[in-house]
Amino acid sequence: MFKKMKLASKLAIMIAGMLAIILIILLACSVLMSQAAIKKGISGELNSVANGNAEIIEQSFRGFENSVMGIQNYIDWGYQRILQNPGDNVVSDNPDIAEMLRSDLYTSKTLSLAAHDTELFMTETCRSTIKANDSIVAMGVMFEPYQFESDMEAFGFWINKNNVDGQIVPFSSYNDYAEEDSYNYVVENKKSYISQPYDNGNGQMVLAYGIPITHESRLIGVVIGNINLDAFSGVTTSSQNYSSMWATIYDDNSTIVWDSETLDDVGKNMKEFTPNEQEFQQVQSLMTGTSTFHAEKTREDGKKVSCFYSPIQVGDRTWWSMTGLYTSDAQRSIVQTTIWLCVISFVALLVIIFVIISVLRWMLSPVKKVVQAAESIAHGHLDIHIEATTQDEIGDLSRTFQAMAINLKSIIEDVDYLLNEMANGNFNIRTRIEEDYVGDYRGILLAIRRINRSLSQTLSQISEAAVQVSAGSDQVSCGAQSLSQGATEQASSIQQLAATITEISTTVNDNAQMAEAASVNVNQVNNSVAESGQKMKSTLEIMEDARSKATKVSGIIKTIEDIAFQTNILALNAAVEAARAGAAGKGFAVVADEVRNLAGKSSEASKNTTELISGALSAIEEGTQSMQETKQFVDSVVTEAAEITKIFNKISQASEQQAASIQQVTLGIDQISSVVQTNSATAEESAAASEELSSQAQMLKDLISKFKLRDSSETTVNPMDTNPSSENIDYTQAGNDFSKY
Repeated sequence: MFKKMKLASKLAIMIAGMLAIILIILLACSVLMSQAAIKKGISGELNSVANGNAEIIEQSFRGFENSVMGIQNYIDWGYQRILQNPGDNVVSDNPDIAEMLRSDLYTSKTLSLAAHDTELFMTETCRSTIKANDSIVAMGVMFEPYQFESDMEAFGFWINKNNVDGQIVPFSSYNDYAEEDSYNYVVENKKSYISQPYDNGNGQMVLAYGIPITHESRLIGVVIGNINLDAFSGVTTSSQNYSSMWATIYDDNSTIVWDSETLDDVGKNMKEFTPNEQEFQQVQSLMTGTSTFHAEKTREDGKKVSCFYSPIQVGDRTWWSMTGLYTSDAQRSIVQTTIWLCVISFVALLVIIFVIISVLRWMLSPVKKVVQAAESIAHGHLDIHIEATTQDEIGDLSRTFQAMAINLKSIIEDVDYLLNEMANGNFNIRTRIEEDYVGDYRGILLAIRRINRSLSQTLSQISEAAVQVSAGSDQVSCGAQSLSQGATEQASSIQQLAATITEISTTVNDNAQMAEAASVNVNQVNNSVAESGQKMKSTLEIMEDARSKATKVSGIIKTIEDIAFQTNILALNAAVEAARAGAAGKGFAVVADEVRNLAGKSSEASKNTTELISGALSAIEEGTQSMQETKQFVDSVVTEAAEITKIFNKISQASEQQAASIQQVTLGIDQISSVVQTNSATAEESAAASEELSSQAQMLKDLISKFKLRDSSETTVNPMDTNPSSENIDYTQAGNDFSKY
């Protein structure tokens, strides 16, 4: 489809495609950069809101903390004062002074000057703090037993909005305030305490904030204040740009302290609103630090929310101000910007493509005429006319096409003239427009000249050859007849020779078969003799084994003789001992005589056996020697039989080779006979062809006489010479040295 389109359409599509790719890349970069910038702006805006909310919350606690810091500093100064002026820590005996230093809280108690000033400073600080901060609805100071005055177990007071300007009622005993969580926790852990929100009885949700008072790392009391949660309502909880925005305050345990959407969530943990454990753990991990961060998580209703956290320093704890909104709300501006960028880019692309198509069609309109002219030339029509009104490449192309058509037409007309003349038999012709044959066209002219020269020379040579062929054909006819007669006689002689060779081949084959049979018999005899030799060898080995065993028997008999000799000696000794024993040894002497008789018989039997075995050994030795001589004889027979077998094998192989050679000779004679017969037939055919060739030569001479050939005596000129000095041209010269037509 694309290949069939017009050039303007192709260029427009290609340019539009490239522009589309470029615009898509630019659009993608713009969208990504815009999204990044918008995200950065949104993050910066919401981080600023979270930071501002954190600052508001810190301000709510900072007023109370500053007051506690003032009380702490004053108490530290009071201890320094006592060290410098010990008398300030002594209750005065002067009634007037004692009356002046009577406690405003515990009216029945007279205080030292330092304790009285401290009491006054603490009560006035609490009054002024409650008045100056709407977020602080109550405040009090409580001491550990005997830490305010050495003779006072309990000292503590509580001021709220109702009695800030009235009479302060102190705690009458230590247990009245020691059992409160806000006091007890601080005493046990020696660090600040912030309670969960609760109703103070006046319809207000407050937090109890307890801060320890120390001296030289020793806890001496606690300052407790109630922070009104209504003070948190000053945080930013909505925005014109983000309708879903809300704010939440978390304590250091991720428990909700305040929520702008509803106070019913106060006291609940973040985990209840973050069902995805991985997201919850990620937020918890980030909360271990003290830097602002952003996290995206899924709420319990499945919606994605973007949360921006900012730390709140409350004493030694880190709370978090969270500003959240739905992710879709945050990305609305990104989506809108992306859509507008895509729409603008698409419209711009359409406008650019329309302009490109229009310009290309206008600029390429002259090319249509050139294409039409090229189609005319392709169909063989050279009468074309192209008007070139421009001086650019298209105008040059049009003018060049016009000149090419004119030149090509003149060359074709000249070639048509030359070829028609040669087709009519006139080879004595010349070109009329040699100056038009330029560049590669020059090869056409040279090729026609070569054809003219070559055909003219060839026809001249054919005429001469026709005369020679006519004369030679008669001679060939006579020779072919003589050759046919001789070939017939050779065929008869070769047939007789082939019959004789066949008889010889039969005789040789019979001899080869008999030699092969004799060779088989000799092989069998050789195998039998070899087998006899093997059996003789086995017999000889058996004789050797018998001789060896006989030798061992001789040794055994020698042992028996030794036993008989020893037995005889023992019998003699027994007889001697029996004689010594007297009558008691007579029975033993009889036994000794019998033993001696047996030993004598054994000795005599062993001697006889020795003689027999010696005779047997002599006979075995003679038999062994005879068997060895026989084995040598059999070995010589085996050797001679093997030599005879080799000779018969060679005779058999030679007979087979002779038979094969005679077969080859027979085959060769048959081939010679076939060739001779073929030659005889060919000679007869040659005689007939010679007569036919003579008649064809005469016909060829008649045909050549119809052509008008160039004169072979003309002068030779260079083919590249466009201005020859003579019209007389030699076309018999070899190579490319021929003239123009």
